[in-house]
Amino acid sequence: MPGTTRYRHGVGFSELLAHPEVREELVLGSPVGFLALHGGLEPGTAEIAATAAARSGASCYSVVQPGHLKQHVPSTEIDPQVSEPLARFLGHVTTVVSLHGYWGHGPNPAVYVGGTGRDDARRLALLLRDALPDYAIVDDLDAIPRRLRGTSARNPVNAVPGGGVQLELPHPVRAVGPYGHGDHAARYHGERDALVGALTAFASSG
Repeated sequence: MPGTTRYRHGVGFSELLAHPEVREELVLGSPVGFLALHGGLEPGTAEIAATAAARSGASCYSVVQPGHLKQHVPSTEIDPQVSEPLARFLGHVTTVVSLHGYWGHGPNPAVYVGGTGRDDARRLALLLRDALPDYAIVDDLDAIPRRLRGTSARNPVNAVPGGGVQLELPHPVRAVGPYGHGDHAARYHGERDALVGALTAFASSG
């Protein structure tokens, strides 16, 4: 079962953006876009999104906070009316993949492919299965833990016509924590690079 991280809740999106150490990053490219709404809080997500976007010419919007802050604003409370860059991003793209991280247990925890854009979710899941053969790629919504499904209409990932894809990534494939260094680091760095490759291929073909 997915693990949990100790977040500080109760902070609104506008309050988070007002923090002097929090920044928004926006790049407008193709109509395919990557979101990283919890950059820094869910380590590796903003970096992976930015790299895949740069390699594919896709768009990217991230909210990045320092690792010590740990302010968690649920995706359903992230309102584009509060953020002009997010509103510009959502007005520009037609396909969205939102990258999130969770603290999974076990040697090869699952990658969950949620969101309401099920055709895109299935297409991305196929690429991920080729790229990450040692991970379970779960794109059956009923098999995804409810809190990780990303199917709310209030979630920015689903603001595009047809809905988007919410990708929940365990920490090994993000190569963070103990998986980013030590004897086995090369394996996990390679898996992270394979993940970026799959995201790049998805965006380039979208």
